[in-house]
Amino acid sequence: MRSFIRIPDRMRYRWRQLAMRGRELRWKLVVSRNGSFVSALQPGLKIRLYGDSELCHLIYCRYFEAREREFLNRFLRPGDVFVDVGANIGLFTLIAAKRVGAEGKVLAFEPTAKTFGRLVDNVQLNEFSNVECLNLALSDSQGYLQLSAGGNGYDAWNSLGKVALGQPANSERVEVIDWDHVARTRHLSGDSVTMMKIDVEGWEARVLKGGREFFSGSHAPVLQVEFTDDAAEAAGSSCNALYEHLQSFGYRMFVYDVEKRRLVQESRREKYPYLNIIAAKDPEFVNVRVGAAVEHSV
Repeated sequence: MRSFIRIPDRMRYRWRQLAMRGRELRWKLVVSRNGSFVSALQPGLKIRLYGDSELCHLIYCRYFEAREREFLNRFLRPGDVFVDVGANIGLFTLIAAKRVGAEGKVLAFEPTAKTFGRLVDNVQLNEFSNVECLNLALSDSQGYLQLSAGGNGYDAWNSLGKVALGQPANSERVEVIDWDHVARTRHLSGDSVTMMKIDVEGWEARVLKGGREFFSGSHAPVLQVEFTDDAAEAAGSSCNALYEHLQSFGYRMFVYDVEKRRLVQESRREKYPYLNIIAAKDPEFVNVRVGAAVEHSV
């Protein structure tokens, strides 16, 4: 009986390894041409990937952030509002747009000019009319800041602080705005925004400070926030400070368990090499949603 149970697992693992090898070979061909190609992201979604981007390589060959993508697919519903802070080429923006449907809305923030163009192209590729792309960075102030761009394919690690991964290639002057201002001018409340993803390479604490009024509300949205020590420290912050900001707003911290299809409480750690935390004020509401069946998953 044990052997019978293990065989399918071994077969799935073997198939996945073979699939990854095949994708790596195709990727090397793309990189050699320094081009791009359109790939299926999941049922009903496609994405243009670029040979000069390490993030695109991870998406295509390494099932990048599969757990987080699974959570998004299970949590979001038609009519929801999703905010993607640090959208890059649109991985989470596209999934969210598909899930929230025509009745819903996605706001996607991406400050880097080149990457912003790719984000817009991917939204248009899928013919989404429910996505608004904004060429802005969120922070705790309004004005302009210098953004450090990562070289050698590490464009996904661009930061308003120092680049934590890869060598900085150049800098770009970008417009910054605080989330409280955005929320007020667009008449957005915690009741109207369902979820926000915040992945801004160490600048996460600044984004939270810029939205203190919004995030302090009892009905503030569910957040997915990246915790990475190297990026936080390069931006003059820390993951401990980030954790404390979230706690001060009344959030509780969790990670998503794919097998159990529910949130698991996340105690503060001494080190955060890399982790996406789900911050929620009503975890049972989240668990009810992610425990239900959905049409599509990663």
